[in-house]
Amino acid sequence: MAHISLRPLSLADAPAALALMRRAEGGLGRLPDEMELPWMEQALTSALDGGLAIGAWEGARLVGLIKASRMPSVQFQHVLWDLTVAVDPASQGRGTGHRLFSELLANAATLTPRIERVELVVREGLTHAIRLYERVGFRQEGRFERRFRLSDGSCQADIPMALFL
Repeated sequence: MAHISLRPLSLADAPAALALMRRAEGGLGRLPDEMELPWMEQALTSALDGGLAIGAWEGARLVGLIKASRMPSVQFQHVLWDLTVAVDPASQGRGTGHRLFSELLANAATLTPRIERVELVVREGLTHAIRLYERVGFRQEGRFERRFRLSDGSCQADIPMALFL
């Protein structure tokens, strides 16, 4: 197994992040043809404006990322939301996702204003992802029934989850 190093992402990493997101599209809420560089740049800019964006690198190749934005209203400054985690399918099952979450949560604990809550939403069919989120401390908070439409026309619920720091 190659060495994976973690470091904060910057806007300059947007092309590598876009390539990774397209490779990892199976668990994401966008299809590859919906992912374009301006969208990735906007997503990173949002995360970097008070939130966090961290990459997992295997040499010069981005093999994982995690990002979360700070909610914009003053009443919600204690919340990180719109969390996205993606790991290259060829690099899955090696602990990269768990390491990314550990790094995100450690860094979230140092932000000012203080982060108290981290939120994500996951499609119910992604049971491997739900297990990972529960292992790092997230708890299910409900269900958005028939929210996610699959390519075959069927629908799945989205599961909102939260972790309290």
